Amino acid sequence: MNLLRLLLFFGLFSCLQPAWVSAQLALPAFFSDGMVLQRGTDIRIWGKAAPGSKVIVKWQGEASEVKANRSGQWTFEGAPLSAGGPHTLQVTNRKEIITIADILIGDVWICSGQSNMEWPVSRSNNAEAEIEGANYPGIRLFDLPRQRSFTPLAFFKEKATWKKAVGENVATFSAVAFYFGRELHYEEGVPIGLISTNWGGTNVETWTSGPGLKGFPDIYRKVEEMQNQSKTVEEIEAEQNAALREWEEKYFERYQQGEDNSWPSSNLNDEEWNEIDLPRDLQTVGLGNFDGVIWFRKTFAMPEALRGKDLFLRLGYIDDFDEVWINGQSIGRTSDVNTWRSYPVSASLFNELGPNTIAVKILHKSGHGGLVEERKDKFGLSQSRYEILDTDLSLTVNWKYRAAEELDSAIPDPPAETDPIKPNNHPSLLYNAMIHPFVKLPIKGAIWYQGESNASRAYEYRKLFPNMITDWRRQWRQEFPFFWVQLANFRAPKDKPGDSEWAELREAQSLALKLPKTGMASAIDIGEADDIHPRNKQEVGHRLALSALKVAYDRDVVHSGPVFESAAFGGQEVTLTFSDIGSGLTAMHKDGTLNGFSVAGPDQVFHWAQGRIVGDKVIVHSPEVEEPVAVRYAWADNPHHANLYNQEGLPALPFRTDDWPGITIDKTFKPQ
Repeated sequence: MNLLRLLLFFGLFSCLQPAWVSAQLALPAFFSDGMVLQRGTDIRIWGKAAPGSKVIVKWQGEASEVKANRSGQWTFEGAPLSAGGPHTLQVTNRKEIITIADILIGDVWICSGQSNMEWPVSRSNNAEAEIEGANYPGIRLFDLPRQRSFTPLAFFKEKATWKKAVGENVATFSAVAFYFGRELHYEEGVPIGLISTNWGGTNVETWTSGPGLKGFPDIYRKVEEMQNQSKTVEEIEAEQNAALREWEEKYFERYQQGEDNSWPSSNLNDEEWNEIDLPRDLQTVGLGNFDGVIWFRKTFAMPEALRGKDLFLRLGYIDDFDEVWINGQSIGRTSDVNTWRSYPVSASLFNELGPNTIAVKILHKSGHGGLVEERKDKFGLSQSRYEILDTDLSLTVNWKYRAAEELDSAIPDPPAETDPIKPNNHPSLLYNAMIHPFVKLPIKGAIWYQGESNASRAYEYRKLFPNMITDWRRQWRQEFPFFWVQLANFRAPKDKPGDSEWAELREAQSLALKLPKTGMASAIDIGEADDIHPRNKQEVGHRLALSALKVAYDRDVVHSGPVFESAAFGGQEVTLTFSDIGSGLTAMHKDGTLNGFSVAGPDQVFHWAQGRIVGDKVIVHSPEVEEPVAVRYAWADNPHHANLYNQEGLPALPFRTDDWPGITIDKTFKPQ
C-alpha cells in the first residue's frame, strides 16, 4: 500500500513539472553552429536539463562538470579568449550530446529598434550589388523572429540560427546592422556577431523591462496587469480567435457571396459590375449611406519581376471588416478597422503566366466605408511588408465593385476581448521575449534605431529612452557602449519655421548623450520626405560605426557632427559656439550660405535667419528680428535645407537655445 502511494505521488509530481523538465538537455537558440562569443570576457554558456542532473561541458580541450539547479538551469563559465577560432563546444548529460561547431570569438552587438533597424539589405541602396558582393564569413548574423511574452523568458519561443554574411544570407538581414558590422570587421579585423532583434512600429516602453518602468506609474500599472495575467499570449489569442470566429460566423459569413459562393472565384464573370479606381471610400461612388456588404474584384497579370516570389498584398486601411481572396483562395480577414492591411501571399497561389484575381469582401456598418487608404503609392502587390517598390505592382486602377446586401439589422463591433495583443499597448512585452533571453550573454555593445513611434510623446521620451538604456545595462550587469540613430528628415518641408514633434524627439535623443559610453548618428540629411524608411542605410551604418570606433574602441576619429555649446546674444546678431567641429566648420553649399537657422524675439515667433561661418563660430541674424532671444537649427520634421557640417562630412546636430514648452510636453503614455 505504501509503495502504491509512493508511485502515485511520483506520478502526480511528474505531471506537475514544467514541460521541459522531464526532457532533456537544451541550450538557447543562439548557442548553435557558427555563433560568435564575446572576446576578452568570461565565456558564459548555459542551458537547462533535468533538475539536479549533472552536465558536462567540453570546451577548449577540457571537460567541466556543472549541476542543474532545482529549476533545471545550469551555467558554465570559462576563461576569456582572444579573437579567433573556429572552436567547438560539446555539452552532454551522458544520455544526450549537443555539439556546436565553427564558433568564433570576436565582438557581439545587439541591434534593436523598430522598422528602420528591421529594414533589410534587399530594400536598401545598391541592394543587388551589396548582396552579390557580400563575402564576409567572419561576420555572423543572428536574426530573431518576432515574439511576445507577458513574463521574461529564458529561452526563445521561436527558433533562429546563425548565418555567415555571405551572398543571399544578408538579403533579409538588418541593413543598418550589417553595414555597421562590416565597417567594424574591416577596421578591427576581428569576427563580428550581429544579433538583430527588432519589431517595426514599436514604442520604447515595450522594449524596457518591467522593473525598469517602476518610475513611470501610469505605464507600470499596465506592467502589473501583465504580471498578474495567468495565461500566456498564445492562450489568450487562442480564446480571442475563437470568440472572433464566432462573431464572424454570426455577422460576416452569412451575408451574400453570390450563387454557390462564386464571388471570390477567379472564374466569375464580373463584366456587368461597376468600375472604380482605388483606394477611395464609398461616399465617392454614391454609396455613402449604404450599410452592408460590398465586393471589389480585380484581375491582373503577374509582372515578370514578381513571378515565383512570396509577396504582400497591401490594401491599407479598410472600413470596417474584410476578407480577401487570391484566385478563389482566402488569404486572410481582419475584423479591426484600425489595422493596416498587408496580407502575406504565397507564390504558389499566383498564376505566373495567366490572369490572377483579387476579391475583397467588405462588411460596412458605419462611417465612410470602403478601401480608405490615403496613399496610393502604398497600395498594391509588393515584395515588402512596408512599401511599394519600383519593381512591384500597383493596384490602383480598373477594379470592379458591386453592393451585395444591405444590413437587416445593426451589427455590433467584435467583442472587446478580441482586441489584438499589440506591443505598443503592453510595456515590456517585447523586452520579455526578445531582449531578456540575451541578458546573460556578454556583449560588446548595442545599436538602436527607434523613436518614430514615440514622436508624439517626445518630452516623455526624454526620460523613457535613457531609462531604457540604463535598464538594459542593469539587466546585463554590464555598462556596455550604446549607440543610436537620430531620426532622419521626413515629411514635406515647410515654408516657415515652427513647432515639430520630430524635432522634439531628436532633442530627447540628444539629451541621452549625457549617459556615459554613448554616441548618436544623426540622419537629418539622408532621409526621404515621402518615405519613413530611407534607403541610404550604408551611411547610417557608417556613422554608427564611427561612434563605436571612438567610444567602444578608443580610436582617434571624428565621430559626430558639430554640437551646439553656447550662444552669445548682442544686438541683432547671435554668435554660436560648437564642439566636435573636427577639421573645421563648413557649409554644404557652393556660395557658403548657411541655411536651417531661425531666430525669435521676445514674442517667441521664429523667422528664418541668415548665417555665416567666422573661424570656429557661426553668426546668425534675421532682418525681421531686432532683438533675438532664441535660436533654433534644423528644428523641423524635415530640415532638408540645414547645411552646417564639419569638414569630415558629418551634419551638425539639431538644437535650440530656448527652453519654451514644446507641443508634446503634456502628452504621455495612454494604455488602450
